[in-house]
Order: sequence, then structure tokens, then C-alpha cells
Amino acid sequence: IIIMLPLLPARALYIFLLAAQQHGASTSTRRCFLDSCIISSCASFLTLHPKLATAADELDVPSSMTTSNDPLYLARPIGASSSSNDSSDDNTMKARPSAPVEFLVPATRVGLYIYQLLSTAEELAQLKKDDSTQSSSPSSSSSFIEKLDNLLLSSPPTFIKPTDPTVTRGDPYNNMPPLLGEIAVQQQKQKERKEQSITNIGVAPQLFEVGELMGERRQWSRLVQAERAREEASEIRRAMNIYTTNLNFNKNKYVYSGSQEEKKKMIREDRLPSATEVIRSDLDARDLYRNEVQTKLEDARAEYLYQKGVGFEDVGELVGLLRETKVALDSWFGFIPDEDIKLALEAVKREEQQN
Repeated sequence: IIIMLPLLPARALYIFLLAAQQHGASTSTRRCFLDSCIISSCASFLTLHPKLATAADELDVPSSMTTSNDPLYLARPIGASSSSNDSSDDNTMKARPSAPVEFLVPATRVGLYIYQLLSTAEELAQLKKDDSTQSSSPSSSSSFIEKLDNLLLSSPPTFIKPTDPTVTRGDPYNNMPPLLGEIAVQQQKQKERKEQSITNIGVAPQLFEVGELMGERRQWSRLVQAERAREEASEIRRAMNIYTTNLNFNKNKYVYSGSQEEKKKMIREDRLPSATEVIRSDLDARDLYRNEVQTKLEDARAEYLYQKGVGFEDVGELVGLLRETKVALDSWFGFIPDEDIKLALEAVKREEQQN
């Protein structure tokens, strides 16, 4: 299987930054840093069995989406086809995968929380730096410490409300009983192979295919249970998964940003990825940044507890960890259409006004 590893997206989330400034984030939070990440993916929960994808040529894609900094190199998924009459193939190929805005609201709450944390930590670091001058006082420093206490320890905000949508994971076996589900999947695969004129499979592999599918189903069930446990332990992870697991992808087409020569070579070498592989790669990248947000935030909480014990001698490490958290967060939001981010921010703002 060809998994096309992502590069770090460089698209600026100007809408998100402006909203964070309105919530008190300092201008230094605009700086960007690159960091290594760990892959742990929910892509295993995909329930896709499409035919080989139809890759769009480079000419069908805007130049802004064909740079080396695009989240996926050479291949990138697109959103599901619109049912509206005025939709065109050109617009469809430009559309990013997305979900309804209500699925993005919990993750947006997480984003504003992280920006608020970073802003407060930077203010505290600046006050500690100026401690020896007249511009700082113990009372002003203690107010930021109290705020960080509330945000990190005593009363962190709730990111998921009872009225919010939930994580959605389809069952690739259509919730059918054991063996029956595997037989149904085998029949679907045989149908797809026939449509693609793939006839050189051999008799033996087809005889053992159901047994292999039974093993894959057991592994899939274990992965689902493990991810649910991780979501219960981390509301941040669950909030971001609510959006990722509800994304709408085009299961048959994707954007191919390489040259015609590269495309022809990949076809000759039978290496042109399927839509499933491209979608998995996209989900891997999103989950990579989600994991980084969660891990760095946990590290920041541990560092804050340490600094609290030593009288906040050096807040620089805490600020650095929160900046790295912000970078991973921006990268995760970099996959999402700007208009959706704007609408989700407006929804969170309305919530705050009502409260």
C-alpha cells in the first residue's frame, strides 16, 4: 500500500489568529515553529472500498494547491460531490474535505483555549523577565499564575457540550454478525476486482480471504476500543475526533498535483494510489497533529506543575511547549476550509455572549 506522507502545511490561519487576538492573545503568538510529530491514526477506522481513483490532472488544480508545502505530496483528497445543480467538476476538484460546521465547534473551543493559555504564559514570562524593574509587581504576576491555575489545573473549560455531535465511526462490516459480515465484504471485493478487470488473483487467495477478513475485523474492533478509551481520557482528543470522523470525502476522485510525466510513470509502474490510500494519508496527517497537540499540552501541564513547585524560576520551557502546541494546532486547522473555521469561531463567540 502506498501511503503518501504529508509535509507540514504552510497555509496561514489568519482568521483563527485574529479571533485569538480578540480573546487576549499577544502578538508573539503569531510566530511559527516547526516540530517533529508522532503518527497515531484513526485512518484504520475507514469504511471505504472504492475502485481505483480517477486522479485529476495538474491543470485542473489551482497553483496554490500544487506547492511542495501542500499537506499531501502529489496526491490530495477532495470533498464529496455536491448535489446542487450549479456545482461543476472544476469547483468539486477544488473543494477540501469538510464536515458540517457544528462538528468543528468542539475543536474550535480547544483552539481558543490553547491560544489563551499561550498568551497568559507569555505575559507571565515577560513579567518574570522584568521582575527586577519597576514595571512589574508580585500582584500582577500572581494574577497570571491564578489564571494559569484555573486553565490548567483547577477548572479547565469543557470542550464538548451535551448538545454537540459525537464521534462517528462506521462499521466496514455493516454491523452484521461474525462471518456474515466478512462474507459480504469478500463479495464486495470480488465485485470491485471484476469491475477493474483484475482476474489474476488465483483460487487459493480467494479461498482464504474470509479467514483473513475475520482477523482484520478482530484487529479493527481492538483499535476502536483502544481509541474510545483514549477519547474518554482526553476530551481534547475527542473534540478533534468529532470533526475528523465526520469528514466527507470523494471516494472516487482526488487531486493529483504532479506533472503528466510523473503521472504516466506511476501508471506504468502500477503505483498510482487509490482514493482510499489518499484519504488514509490525509487522516494520518490530521491525527498526527492531533496527537502532537495532546502530547505537548500534557507536557506543558507537567512543566507548569514543576515551575509552580520551584516558584516559577524559568517559565521559558512552559512557553516553548505551548508554542509547539500552537504550531501543531495551526497545522491541524490548516486542512480545514477557512470559511468553516470562521463560521465555527462565530458560533463559539455566540455561545460566550449568551453565557
